[in-house]
Amino acid sequence: MFKNKNIGFPNFLEDEFKLEWHMSRNERYAFIKLLEKIKPQVAIEIGCFKGGSLEVLSRYSGKVYSIDIDPEVKEILEDKFDNVEIHIGDSNDLVPQILDKIDKNNENLEFVLIDGEHTYKAVKRDISNFLSYTPKKTIFIVFHDSFNPTCRKAIRKANYNDSPYVHYVEVDFISGVFNPGKLFRQMWGGLALVVMKPGKRMNSIKINECQKKLYNSIYWQSVHIVTDRIQFLKPYFKLLK
Repeated sequence: MFKNKNIGFPNFLEDEFKLEWHMSRNERYAFIKLLEKIKPQVAIEIGCFKGGSLEVLSRYSGKVYSIDIDPEVKEILEDKFDNVEIHIGDSNDLVPQILDKIDKNNENLEFVLIDGEHTYKAVKRDISNFLSYTPKKTIFIVFHDSFNPTCRKAIRKANYNDSPYVHYVEVDFISGVFNPGKLFRQMWGGLALVVMKPGKRMNSIKINECQKKLYNSIYWQSVHIVTDRIQFLKPYFKLLK
C-alpha cells in the first residue's frame, strides 16, 4: 500500500506553483482562495523561505513586500518575480519602514502573511507592528502555524483591543495538523485570520477559536505539554537551588 507522510501531497497545483511550499492542502486552497477573492493591491509577507507562498502572493497581488532573515533568499528568488521587493533583516525593524513606504507611495495594503520566527515574542511582536497601523482599506492578516501552541498563545494574547480597526479574529480559520512527517507528536500548521477595517470598531473584540476543543484534545497527547510544563516550573526550580 502506498503511503506518503507529506501533508501537502497530492495537491493538484504542481503545474501552477512549483516552488517549495510548507502548507497542507487545506491551507493552500484557503490561502489561494483568499487571494483570488481579495486581489490585494499590496501585500506583505514575513518569512519567505523557499518562495512557495510568495509565488502565490505574486500571482494575485499588485505588489508584494517580502521579508526574510536569510540573505540567500534574496539571491535565489529576487529575479523570479517582477512585482516583489525582497527585504533582508529583522521584521521588527523592516515592517514599520515598509508600512511608512506604503503610505508615502499612496499604496493600499490589503493582505499580510505572518510566517516568520516561531517564538512567542517574535509572533506577538509581528502582530503588534500591524495593530499600530491605520488601514486605508480592509486588511486581511493571515498567520501560519496557529495550531502550534507557542504561536497560538502569541496570537491569542495580542492586544487587539488596542486597535479600534480590528473587527474580526479567528484563531482556527483553518485547522492545523498533528504528528506531521518526522515531527513526532508535534502540532503545526493552521491559519489564523485577523481582519482590520478603516472604520472604527464600537465594541470589544472577540477572539474566536472554532476548533478549540479539537486543539485541546490533541494538545494533551502532544510533546508540547511536556515543554510547557518545564517552562512553567522553571521559576520553582530556581527557588530550590
